[in-house]
Amino acid sequence: MGTRPAQRGPYAKGVARRQEVLDVALDVLATNGLRHSSLQEIATRVGLTRPGLLHYFGTREELLVAVLRARHQRDIDRGSRRKSAGQSLAQAIVTGVLLQHKTPGLVRLDAAMAAEATDPTHPAHLYFRERSRELEHTFARGITHEIEVGRVTSDVDPEVAAQQINSLIDGLHVQWLIDSSLDARAILTSALARLLPPPTR
Repeated sequence: MGTRPAQRGPYAKGVARRQEVLDVALDVLATNGLRHSSLQEIATRVGLTRPGLLHYFGTREELLVAVLRARHQRDIDRGSRRKSAGQSLAQAIVTGVLLQHKTPGLVRLDAAMAAEATDPTHPAHLYFRERSRELEHTFARGITHEIEVGRVTSDVDPEVAAQQINSLIDGLHVQWLIDSSLDARAILTSALARLLPPPTR
C-alpha cells in the first residue's frame, strides 16, 4: 500500500489561510488586547471581510479559543525545550510565566475568557476545563520526576502540589494584570520553594 499523497488544492489552501488568520489574530491580540482588538482589524490585515474571516472559525469565540490553544501549544513547546536544557521544574515555571507576561494582551485575553468560561454553557468551558487538567497532569509528572532525582522531598503529594501550582499561576496572572508592578519572579520563586521543598539532609 502506497503512502497517502499530501493534501493539495482548495483544502491545503484553506488550511494555510486559516493558519494565516490565526497568526495575525495572535499578533493583534498580543499587542492590543481583547478590548482594543476587533474581528474587522484581523480580517483587514489578512485581506478578508468579517464574514470571510468567520468562514474559517465559525464564531468570534471559536477564533479566540483557537488563539489560546495556539498560545498554549507554544508554551508547551518552550517548556519542553527548557526541560531538555536541564532546568528544574520550578525554574521552568518561573521562566514560562515571565515569558507570558511579555504579551500582556494574551494574558488578559486568557483571564477574561477563563472568567466567562466558568459558565458551563460557554463555548470555551470545555477547553479551559481540559487545559487545566492537562496542566495539572503535566505538573504532577514533573514533580514526580523532581522527587525521583532528589530535588523535591518525597513528602510532597504531586497531584495536590500540581493543583496548587496551577491555581497559583492563575491567581498571579490576575493580580499582575491589575498591578503590573508586582514582582512576579519573586512571588513565584518564594511560593514554589514552599510547595516544592528540597529533601532535608
